[in-house]
Amino acid sequence: MQNQTRNNYISIAKAIGIILMVAGHSGCPNLINNFLYLFHMPLFFVCSGYFSKDISDITKLTDYYKRKTQGLYVPYLKWSLFFLLFHNLFAVLNIIHSDIYDLSDYIKQLFNICIMKDFEILIRPFWFIKELLLSSILIATLSYLRHKYLREITNIVFAGIFIFLTVLCKYHKINCHVLGDVSILTLSITYIYIGMLYRKYENKIRLGSATCIISFAITITGSILFSGVIDMRYTTLSNVLPYFLLSITGILFIFGVSKKINTIQGKTDHHYIYYIGNHTMPILALNLLTLKIGNLIKIQIYDMPLESLASHTIIYDHNQLFWMLYLIIGVSIPLLIEHVYTFFIKKVKIKQ
Repeated sequence: MQNQTRNNYISIAKAIGIILMVAGHSGCPNLINNFLYLFHMPLFFVCSGYFSKDISDITKLTDYYKRKTQGLYVPYLKWSLFFLLFHNLFAVLNIIHSDIYDLSDYIKQLFNICIMKDFEILIRPFWFIKELLLSSILIATLSYLRHKYLREITNIVFAGIFIFLTVLCKYHKINCHVLGDVSILTLSITYIYIGMLYRKYENKIRLGSATCIISFAITITGSILFSGVIDMRYTTLSNVLPYFLLSITGILFIFGVSKKINTIQGKTDHHYIYYIGNHTMPILALNLLTLKIGNLIKIQIYDMPLESLASHTIIYDHNQLFWMLYLIIGVSIPLLIEHVYTFFIKKVKIKQ
């Protein structure tokens, strides 16, 4: 029962994270936008690390590789191929601004998708899947090597090494042809490892009201002091360490809020927010596409040209309160699509 409760509040945290991600894509006010971008993506890496374990056996390591491939790469490939298949249709319908692919373009893009080098316009948020897959595999491998050869290295030193590598990559601006900015990968590894440490020492960490208020105050102050948005993918040498610290306080705030929600709701498996937390993949994959529904509504209301439909990610004109509608659409419609799809798949299987 204790493990189930723990899983519940982490699922709630993931739900809050994915809602904040869609809010960021919906053109929310700058104060909210700058605040949420400090931690909403790192939150997912920490949540993933929460469910990861140290690996000391080679058999468990290979099993882990298989699970991560099936759980991350296969869905990534399915969704990516779907958007690739309909690329020309989306372009013709003015859903995206893009040239029409010919056969050579399709082959080139297919190759880039398979090696996770490039993404279709409407599925750009899948950069997260790439970094999560690679960082999960690397942290598991390093965990195995550490248990086998470097047991004397403490947890704090191990985490410090990852942070140092992130700063080093920022300093030298290390980029790889396929990986891109290597500092994003090292930062992702750091967050996953912090998630592992958080679970290990969770009973010693108090996330009461005072901790939540302090964590929120630090994070919101940081978001105001920094000019513009600081994104996990676009940190610089000068702000990567402040970003890292502010992201941790933001995550602690979300964890505290999630625990409170879990306590209030009781049986969270029957609540919508818990459902969202366990179905983040369709929202991640479909939110940019479904936000086009909001664009269509705005075009009709404000008599805008139909060409505005292809705006990325939304039409920002007249968005003072309209972003809330975008947010509702970007979260609810992908879940509805997944629910309908699952329903029909079950019907087909029953008939077979």
